Amino acid sequence: MGFRDLPRPFICCVLIDDPTPDGVIRTMKLAEYEGADAFDLEIQSLDSEYRNLAALDKVFKVATRPVFTVFRRYLLGNTEFRDAAADEDARMRLQLDLIDHGSLGFDMELDTFDPQPKPRVDSPEGKRYNYDRQSPPREISHDPRAVERQMRLIDEAHRRGGEVLASSHALTRLTPASALAIGRIAEERGADALKLVQFCASDEDVVESLASTVLLKRELKIPFVMMAMGEYGKLNRIMAPLLGSMLVFARQDYRPGSFMDQPPVKAMRAFFSNADYRISKRAEWFLPAEVPDAAGFAEQARAATAANREAVAEATGV
Repeated sequence: MGFRDLPRPFICCVLIDDPTPDGVIRTMKLAEYEGADAFDLEIQSLDSEYRNLAALDKVFKVATRPVFTVFRRYLLGNTEFRDAAADEDARMRLQLDLIDHGSLGFDMELDTFDPQPKPRVDSPEGKRYNYDRQSPPREISHDPRAVERQMRLIDEAHRRGGEVLASSHALTRLTPASALAIGRIAEERGADALKLVQFCASDEDVVESLASTVLLKRELKIPFVMMAMGEYGKLNRIMAPLLGSMLVFARQDYRPGSFMDQPPVKAMRAFFSNADYRISKRAEWFLPAEVPDAAGFAEQARAATAANREAVAEATGV
């Protein structure tokens, strides 16, 4: 079972508030009844005594849906980000070992082994950084040693039968070309899927993020998650899966301090169950005998990407 094997779009329940394995299991079982297809186990949210193989083994033994793991450097509650310092080697090693216990795989930030400090997104400086289109995207490293270690980590995950979701919580206002450039980085490093999170500050940003989604669908060889932060980002989270993003991250419930941007599992299950969003060959009936060359459109997109990639490379160092 891998990211490509899950029906798309799928609903992934984020187990982000539970400090104990028993709490994780409770949330998991309730979310299964509500329609979750898979689970994202957020290790940093667990109390430190449970961040180990022995404690987490029971979670995988009772799971009836695919589970992959995340181990962030920070804790997220509502709109507040708090540091949750963890040794880079240790947090990756634990996730790698959990593959042997039944994990589908894990999330690996594209600056793993070489964290790139940027202003906190909830600080005044960070808010200016998020909004400024000239700000380099977060969580991307170009250090050759870090890149080599990331690629070795991916190879080891594959050897154990798992997969790696390469991620960048860019949290800036990305152009479609910039989004595609980050996707290319994930592909080049051997990742099995991409997670890209940008910032949306307006309806126009949402439209641009959806254009990025379509471009990633057309150009990337790996599945991807395209999503956004912020109040306007809620629109992206619902609509991007209709245009090619492989999943929607959802919640089983909202507890005090919960991250409110993620929709409820049962709401998204109802939405996907009642919306006619899959495009059939009937679409051809509406077209004239000769239509614009799709390959030509793709070539234009590639040219635009090439023209913008130099600027992205200068900004990210890649």
